[in-house]
Amino acid sequence: METRRYHSLLGDMGGAKHSGEVEVGLDVMEKCQAALTKLFIPEYDSRGVGAFRGLREAYVTLTGDSDIRGFINLKNLSPDLRSCQDFDSSSFSTALGNTMNMYLSKKYKEFPYHEEVLISEKKKATDLRKVHSEQVGYFGELPDVDTETEDYSTLAPYADTEAQYEIGKKGAVVWVTDSVIINDNIGLIQGMVDRMSRSARVAHAKYVWNFYINNATCPDGTAWFTIGHGNLGTNALDISPLVTAITALANMTEPDPSNEKIGLDLATFNWSLVAPIALWDLAVKKNQQDSYFSANDLTTKEPNPCQKLFGDRNERIITCPFLTDANDWGVIRDREDVPIVEMSYLSGREVPEFISVWGPTSKKIGPGAPVPVFKNDKLGFKVRHEYGGTLVDYRGAYKAIIV
Repeated sequence: METRRYHSLLGDMGGAKHSGEVEVGLDVMEKCQAALTKLFIPEYDSRGVGAFRGLREAYVTLTGDSDIRGFINLKNLSPDLRSCQDFDSSSFSTALGNTMNMYLSKKYKEFPYHEEVLISEKKKATDLRKVHSEQVGYFGELPDVDTETEDYSTLAPYADTEAQYEIGKKGAVVWVTDSVIINDNIGLIQGMVDRMSRSARVAHAKYVWNFYINNATCPDGTAWFTIGHGNLGTNALDISPLVTAITALANMTEPDPSNEKIGLDLATFNWSLVAPIALWDLAVKKNQQDSYFSANDLTTKEPNPCQKLFGDRNERIITCPFLTDANDWGVIRDREDVPIVEMSYLSGREVPEFISVWGPTSKKIGPGAPVPVFKNDKLGFKVRHEYGGTLVDYRGAYKAIIV
């Protein structure tokens, strides 16, 4: 009776909302999916469909199995649900997987590892073959031309660089047992998805940050941070070394044949200061202090040119938890200024996904033997994330390695 009551309520929702407005309503399966998603994510726009009151109610509604025996109970199902063409024994696990996917996506984006400051371009990979990264060089200055006496000249060919990389796979399997449904333990599933989203985000963040941490190889065959590139320092974090780092990045020149300085614009300064957790307080002090002494005798006081350059509230000071050296620090340019790291995601999926991999072996529902909802009293969901990337230019960052 409770299942039929709930489906009766679902049937009243999702239609036209205003006089004269025509809107295609949700079918019963879509309403059940919306109700389950709203149970996990209260702010989800369910188009007027209320949330299930619990995980157990969602299960019973989609299976009719009010005793949680693990089998579809056709007699206890809504007629509208039975008539849906896409309804079968995996409908509950599919709806749960879809909901977990949305919850995973929401949580994945909340972790502040800030690897996005290094990603200047994201691409969609359509297959698992090697990805070719091509970076277009720069023309030189546009020359003067006197069309009365000469033709337009041809600019020197612009240089370009190329790198190759592969799309890698990361993933694992998590389980939802029938006891979770029996105990109506939505909190356990939410906690599991929370932890899985963190695990996936840590893996992605480490992958990107490792280009910086491990001094990755550039397309020119040399390490990212070198004396030759002009982006390697050895002095501890302080005002003067910060000025040196910013100046070094501003003096970087565009690739041949341009060789123009990239420069910096203080009015739109959007660079980041990267420091290990051990230096977070020092980084904040250097960003906030209004002056400093330029001599050891503490007699010559200078205004701090870096004051609040990294944010009024230090919002562009990144305390990267993956930095293993307690004293190394660096400055990263705005990713819009110059290319830094290119990332590609299979089919454009930038966040991980849940895929059902363990469940009922037969989806057909009809007279005869009971149709199971679980396989060995549990459902399995594979979490998968597929991506790869490469460092494309050294000009985007400066690093001080303190020996």
